[in-house]
Amino acid sequence: MNTFQDGVRLYKEGKYIEAVEKLHAVASAEHTNHKAWNALGVALSKTGDLDQSIICFENALSLDPANKTYVVNLGRAKTKRSGSIQVPVLSQKHHDKVATVLPTNQESDLKGSRNFESSENKISSSLSISADSKAIAEDSLNRAFSLFGQASYHNIPDLLVEALSSVEKSLELYPDYYDAWQLKVSILMITGEKNPNHLDEALQACERALSIKPEQASMWFNKAGILENLGRYDEAISAYDRSYGYSTDEPMRLGLILMKKAAILESIGNPSLALKVYEQVPVNDRFFGDAMENRAKILEQSGDRELAVTSLRTAGLFHLKQNQYEKARHSLDHLLSLVPGDVEAASNKGLALLALYDQNPSRDILEDALKCFDTALQAEPENMTYLIQKGRCLLDLGRFEEGLQYLDRALWIDPSDGITLMNKGVALYQLSRHEEALKYFDLVCSHYPEHAAPWIMKSRIHLDWKQYDTALMEINQAIQRENDDPKVFAQRATIMRALGKENEAREDEKKSRELSELISEN
Repeated sequence: MNTFQDGVRLYKEGKYIEAVEKLHAVASAEHTNHKAWNALGVALSKTGDLDQSIICFENALSLDPANKTYVVNLGRAKTKRSGSIQVPVLSQKHHDKVATVLPTNQESDLKGSRNFESSENKISSSLSISADSKAIAEDSLNRAFSLFGQASYHNIPDLLVEALSSVEKSLELYPDYYDAWQLKVSILMITGEKNPNHLDEALQACERALSIKPEQASMWFNKAGILENLGRYDEAISAYDRSYGYSTDEPMRLGLILMKKAAILESIGNPSLALKVYEQVPVNDRFFGDAMENRAKILEQSGDRELAVTSLRTAGLFHLKQNQYEKARHSLDHLLSLVPGDVEAASNKGLALLALYDQNPSRDILEDALKCFDTALQAEPENMTYLIQKGRCLLDLGRFEEGLQYLDRALWIDPSDGITLMNKGVALYQLSRHEEALKYFDLVCSHYPEHAAPWIMKSRIHLDWKQYDTALMEINQAIQRENDDPKVFAQRATIMRALGKENEAREDEKKSRELSELISEN
């Protein structure tokens, strides 16, 4: 079981703080893993650390913007926070490590406190404000947050107007309330998309917020975005530089700032300086691949084809490694247009296409992937990886006999390769050659005893043969190795029912539903 699965298991067992530790480790190591960010957000929300939970959901949404589950989770967290005055936290190390990536114009202040008495940046005029006024101001802001969350999720502009009104009431009572200025900026930036006059007002609100907290990287970023939208590009670049300077402890912001700055430089006709800015994006930053692709475009336009090819190759590999498969396909297509027949690029494009097929099955995608591996095999006919991948394409296309031929060629090179053995077993099973398939699943179990998949398939075969006791033993072996897959418990429920154990079957069905709900939440 991997660290992510450990975190999910701990969450399921109600051990939320331990789950946070595990999931935080995954999100830190794989900062483009949107599932890890979302799962961490869910776990943090259970501990009551809503501010950090919101940041995690925003990170998840920035990486997978169309995911409705993440939108719902973000809305819930903001609504919960709007009803809370004191927010319990875990430990300071989580606050130091969890970083926002600014997916929208709504960024939580990572270090700002909801407790007025502990704020380090209040100016002297705030000291004379009564506790009652502060409480009323906070209530107004909580209402504004709630309205803002509803408006964002349901796309109701009128609620934004109401939210803005509540923010204004809060600021009337407490003029130095940074969180209120921050929300006002967010609202005005959204409404400014349709009413440019609101951008001027948003800029004024930014200035006011920065007079309270002058070193807030997020507010400098917002200011830069507003100036960019107003066409004041030199000032926007300067503001992005300020945001960059204050973001040294939030590394996930750095790449985004550099990308924004470079894009402005390109738009105003300064590609040479833009090129230098793209080259500053850190190698481990989620925008590194985009930066390399943009760098390649500038290099190609300047006539430096060789460096452009190198940059595109780097972009494609980075996108593939970060599971950014559509971006990988785009970079590799560009590369293949410059260097037709490039074996590495063709193979990597094939891998990206297979990953896209897993997400959204399409025969056209498979046919395109098959062409890629054909290209690679023409240059290296005995390359085992290419043989396996071509075999997989053929199997998924329903061309089982052809697919088996390529898997057999791969097994001739390495008879113990688990992926090939498993694929051949599945192909034989699909051809209803169950006895032969069982032999290959037995081989996988002997070579890779920690894997659950061959046990699942063996159980399925014995279930088909109505050998229920054997099927039950094998599915239990699978559960020992992987106990968070809803399909495994659904299969055991079928076996239990066939054995006449209705109560146990219902328990397994319940378990399967619970795990399915957990997956949809995460």
